[in-house]
Amino acid sequence: MEGIKGIHTGEITNWEELGGEDERIVVVSRDSSSGTFEVFGEIALEGERVTPNALMQASNGAVASAVVDTEGAIGYAGLGYLSEKLKAVKVNGVKPTNATVASGKFPIARTLFMFTDGWPEGLTAKFINFILSAEGQEIVESQVYVPLH
Repeated sequence: MEGIKGIHTGEITNWEELGGEDERIVVVSRDSSSGTFEVFGEIALEGERVTPNALMQASNGAVASAVVDTEGAIGYAGLGYLSEKLKAVKVNGVKPTNATVASGKFPIARTLFMFTDGWPEGLTAKFINFILSAEGQEIVESQVYVPLH
């Protein structure tokens, strides 16, 4: 976590400082209107600001593409954006997976909520119950979100 914070705040600017090659680190971040940006700032940066040198992107897909296409780049995006070209970094020795995120072992994650105006009724209740069902959770997982069970 310390290295991630150092990289994203601009304190660490070369991979050599972390035992890697002598190569400039290019920080890729979500833009400040993103909930992902807010949560990453709270958890990983402990409220500090992302370096002003970061390449700010409007979506997780744009972050993933920029990291893949930029030498020395690092960024953050949802598990669904991992690919052969975009690899996850272990944090505190923990690889991000559905299991480690769901258990809370992976330290950089957020929960998504559904809110209603009062106790859900009618179609709203049916929709929420469907999402919580085994079939609904299969869809959640197929969209590469972490299922509840």
